[in-house]
Amino acid sequence: MSAATEGGLPPRAPRRLAPDLARGAMLLLIAMAYAGVYVGAGFGTDVVGYPLQDRAASLLTTLFLDNRAFPMFAILFGYGMAWMVSRQLDRGTPEREVRRLLRRRGGFLLLFGFVHAFLVFPGEILTSYGLAALVTGWLLLRSNRAIVRAAVVFAVFYVVTVPIGMVGMVMADGSAADDYALVPGYLTAGDWFERLVFLPFGPVFIAIAFPLLILVVLGYRAGRAGLLDDPEAHRGFLTRVAVVCTSVSVLGALPVALTVQGVLSPGTLTEGLYMGLQVLSGVLGGAGYAALFALWGTRLERRKGPLAGAVAAMGQRSLTFYILNSVLVAVMLHPDLVGLGTQAGPFGALLAAALAWSVSLVLAAWLEVRNRPGPLDQLMRRCVYGGRRAREAARDEPVRRDG
Repeated sequence: MSAATEGGLPPRAPRRLAPDLARGAMLLLIAMAYAGVYVGAGFGTDVVGYPLQDRAASLLTTLFLDNRAFPMFAILFGYGMAWMVSRQLDRGTPEREVRRLLRRRGGFLLLFGFVHAFLVFPGEILTSYGLAALVTGWLLLRSNRAIVRAAVVFAVFYVVTVPIGMVGMVMADGSAADDYALVPGYLTAGDWFERLVFLPFGPVFIAIAFPLLILVVLGYRAGRAGLLDDPEAHRGFLTRVAVVCTSVSVLGALPVALTVQGVLSPGTLTEGLYMGLQVLSGVLGGAGYAALFALWGTRLERRKGPLAGAVAAMGQRSLTFYILNSVLVAVMLHPDLVGLGTQAGPFGALLAAALAWSVSLVLAAWLEVRNRPGPLDQLMRRCVYGGRRAREAARDEPVRRDG
C-alpha cells in the first residue's frame, strides 16, 4: 500500500449532491462578501450612523458571512483536490504524473486568478488557492498522519500571524476596506498600474493573514475520509461539527459585530485582536457550514427539487460561476461602471449580490438541462490535462469538482 492510500482513501463513487450543493450556495455568500467592498463596507467597517437596514446587514454579514464563506470554499477546494488525486491513483496514474497534475492545477489557478484580479477584483481567491495547491499539494501523496501534522503546524502559525495581521490593518486604516482601497478604478493609467502592482502580493497576504493553508489541508483530510461523499455514514460526527463549530464561530465573531455597531469601543490593539478572533473562528465556521450542507444534501438526495438541482448545477461549474458572479457584481457596483455602489450601503450590496447569483442560477440550470460544462471549468481541464487527457477527464468528471 502506498502512502497516498494509507488510511483508506474512499473508493470511486457516484456523484453526491452535498459537495455541489455546498459550492453553489457558497458562491452566493462569496458574492455577498465581495459586494460589500464595492460600497465601502468591507470587513470591520464602522456602521454607526448608517440606516437600520444597513446596520442589520452589517451585523448578519459579520456574524455569518465575513471570513466564513471563504473558509468553507477553501475546505471544499481541498476536498476536491483529495478526490482528484484519489481518482488518478485509482486509475493507475503514476505518482510522478499526479505531482505534475497538481503543479499544473496550482499554476493555472494562479494564472486564472491573476487575470481575474487584474481585470475585476484584486481581492479574489483563485490565486490563493493556486498558491495553496503549490505549497501543500505534495501532502496528498503522503499519509494521513503527515496531513494531520501539517494541520497542527499551520494552526500554530496562524494563531500568531492572524492577530498580527489584523492589528496591523486596524493600525493602518481602521478596517480592511473603508475607502474602496481594494477596488481600483478603470479610467486612468494609475488605476491599471495599481492593479498590476497588487497582483503578486494578494495571494501571499491572504495565505499569511488569513488561515488559508490550514483550511485547504483540513479539506484534504476530509476528502480522505469521504465525509461529504458518504454523509450518512458520518451523520453523528457531521451533526456535532455543524452544531458546535457553527455556534463557536458566531460567538467568535460577536466582539467585532458589537464593535462595528458601536456597542463596544475597544482600543486599537483590542480591536485588532477581536478581528483576529473573528478570522480564526471562521475556520470553525467553514467546517460547520460544510457539515450543515452535507446533512442538508443527504435529505435532498432522495427528493431533489428544481431549486436544489440548479444550486448543485452551479456548484458543479463553480469556476465559471465564481468568475461570472464577480463580474456581474463589479458591473453593477463599481463607481467606474454602472456605479450603484456609490449609492448603496451594506444592505444594497447584499441585494446586488443576490441578483447576480440569481442570474447565474438560471444559466446554471440551462447548462445542466443541456448537459454542458461551464466554459471556464472546461478550459481549466484542458489546461491541466491537455487535449486527449482532458477528454478522458471529461468522461470521468463531467464537471469540475474541486471548487
